[in-house]
Amino acid sequence: MIQHTDAQFDETLTKRAIALLEGREDFAVVNGAIPMIPTEVFNGNYKVWSASDFRRRNIEKRAQGTEFKRVNIGVEEKSFKCEQEGYEIAIPDRNRMANEAEDTSLKMVEDAYAQFDIRLAEKLVSGNFTKVKTGVASSPSTNQFVKWNQAGSNPIADIKAMKLEIKHALGVNPDSLLITEDIYNALTENATILARLRTDADKDINAQKLAQFFGLKNVYIMAGCKTTTEDGQATQTIGTIATAGTALLYYKGDVAGATTPSTIKCFYNTNTYGAGSNGIIIQTYREEKITSDVIRVVQDFTVVVSMEEGGVLLTSVL
Repeated sequence: MIQHTDAQFDETLTKRAIALLEGREDFAVVNGAIPMIPTEVFNGNYKVWSASDFRRRNIEKRAQGTEFKRVNIGVEEKSFKCEQEGYEIAIPDRNRMANEAEDTSLKMVEDAYAQFDIRLAEKLVSGNFTKVKTGVASSPSTNQFVKWNQAGSNPIADIKAMKLEIKHALGVNPDSLLITEDIYNALTENATILARLRTDADKDINAQKLAQFFGLKNVYIMAGCKTTTEDGQATQTIGTIATAGTALLYYKGDVAGATTPSTIKCFYNTNTYGAGSNGIIIQTYREEKITSDVIRVVQDFTVVVSMEEGGVLLTSVL
C-alpha cells in the first residue's frame, strides 16, 4: 500500500474510540494479560532470563580484608522487530453521516484489540515453552492431567502441582493463568470447584474467584472472535481467536520492561508517524480523487516469548 505522507495521527478519534472500548473484557492483552512495553524503535533488544539468572543467590558475607566476590550473570540478549499492520476505510462525501468517522474508528480499535490476541495466540504452541501438559480422559501419566470437564478432574490440584514445577525451575511462583473461554465455562461447572462453595450465592464464579482458588494474582480469559473467511463472502464463518482448550500458567511480573523478567511481552512502537496510544494509532487524510476522507488504523508491535521456563502450556484441557 502506498503510504500517504499527509496522513496525520488523529488523537481525538484514537482516544475517543479507545475510551468507548475500555470495558471490553473478551480481549486478554488489552486487559493486562502480558506486559505491554512502549518503544521508540521498531528494532530493539530484550533480555532472556534463564532460571539460574532469575533466582541465583550470590550474596555472601565479605571476609575482613577482602573484596566482595565478583560474579557474572550471563543474561542472554535477543532482538525484537515490530511489525506494522493495519487497514484503511474511505468515507466518501456523498455517503457521509454525522457520526461515521467515530463509528469507523471504533470498529478499527476493536480490530486492533483483537489483533493483539491473535498474535498472542500464535505464541501458545509447544515449541515456545519447556513444559507442556496435555489433558486426557483418564489415567494420566507424566506430563498429563485429567481433562477439566471430566468426572474426577481436579483443576485446583493440577494448578498447584504445576506452580510447584515452575517454582523449582525458576525460583518463583507463577502469578497468572491465561485460559480460553471454553475452559472458563468448564471451570464454573467443575465439581471440585463447586464443592468449595458453601452457598448458591458463592457459586457465581468469576475470574477473580478462580484466581483465589488457584492461589494466583490473575486469571485472564481469551474470549475474542474473528472471521475466518475472506471479506465479501456472502456467508461469514466466525471462530474464536485462540485454539479451544488451551491455557498458559505463567509468571507475568509486576513491572513491564525490556530487561525485567516475564514469560511473554508485547513491544509496541510509539514512534510510528510520530505518535502512538497503547500500540493503536488512528490516522486520517483527505483523498481528493474520490472526494472522501480516509481513516486508517496502524499497529506496529510484536509479541515475544521472553522466558520459556516461566510458563507451563496446557493443551487439550477439555
